[in-house]
Amino acid sequence: MPLRYLAMACQTIVKPITEDVRTRTDGVSIINENLDAALNLMWKGLGNNLGAVKLVTFPEMFLTLAPVGWRTRPSSDWLDLACLEVPGPELEPLFQAARDAGVYIAANCYEYAPQWPNRYFNCSFLIDPTGEVILKYRRLHSPITPSPHDFLDEYVDVHGWDALFPVADTEIGRIAMFPCMEVVFPEVARMYALQGAEVLINPTNDSPDVPGWVACKQARAMENNCYLISTNAGGWVTPRGHLESTNAGGTIMVDYRGNIFEEHRPPGESMKARGLIDIEQLRTFRHSSNAMNFIPQLRTELYTGYRKTITPPNRFKNPMRDHAELRKLYGEVMTRLTAEGAYPPPRHPDD
Repeated sequence: MPLRYLAMACQTIVKPITEDVRTRTDGVSIINENLDAALNLMWKGLGNNLGAVKLVTFPEMFLTLAPVGWRTRPSSDWLDLACLEVPGPELEPLFQAARDAGVYIAANCYEYAPQWPNRYFNCSFLIDPTGEVILKYRRLHSPITPSPHDFLDEYVDVHGWDALFPVADTEIGRIAMFPCMEVVFPEVARMYALQGAEVLINPTNDSPDVPGWVACKQARAMENNCYLISTNAGGWVTPRGHLESTNAGGTIMVDYRGNIFEEHRPPGESMKARGLIDIEQLRTFRHSSNAMNFIPQLRTELYTGYRKTITPPNRFKNPMRDHAELRKLYGEVMTRLTAEGAYPPPRHPDD
């Protein structure tokens, strides 16, 4: 397979699973509806150009949205309503689409894993052209989602350290994935780059009108000399049937110099963001003496601050019931850092 190919980012509209959805049957029905719409958009985008597109990407949470703003139910109910096994039967149409089109598909969903009862994960995964899941990344940093870091020792005992930051070595380059807000944590992308990742896929549900968010995407690509594909949601359907576009639009592709070379700015469904990924050119750049080739310039022994624990691991050995517990934990962290003298408190905290 060529190392020079087109990637296509499918920006979809999501019908959310809300707290009013009472049964798993109803939740799966919504998932199927969203998946059908996403695949229809993919096939429309592929059209008669099947041979050139080798990688298709979808947004974060494109099958369900998230349990944000729930007032009457704990977020742990999300486990029964909206979480899927990866791989699992509900995702079979996605696997079949990869086979039929002969493409890699990058997607994201909320996952439950039988070996971790009462937990769920924000899971980004990559499907190869045979329909097999060849990469699975469980989100590590989040204000609302449980993380393997919550029970790190036990998780690593079962899966090993390599499972935390997996990279897939494929015919179209070395690929890694991380969703949404993790783009503002430079450590995640750097961990992938140190393993040779060449394409960073960022399924997201963010606000492209926040300039710093876009800048982070460009920075992660530039500082790691990777391509970055950030596929955002097109919006979601409100209870009144309108398009909510707070987090919508702004799907972009960034090259290994930090340049946005393809984008679709408006909200709504779109498969117009199609761009050329040239892995051979990237590899040539990485092996050059160009001053903008940053990885060989890293002096990792200097970064002594990383020896210090900020958010402590293993804080939720018993699964949390609601993501409000995370906010409490982060408040405790700031209290500790303030007491240590690192972060002086404001004089007027209510301002």
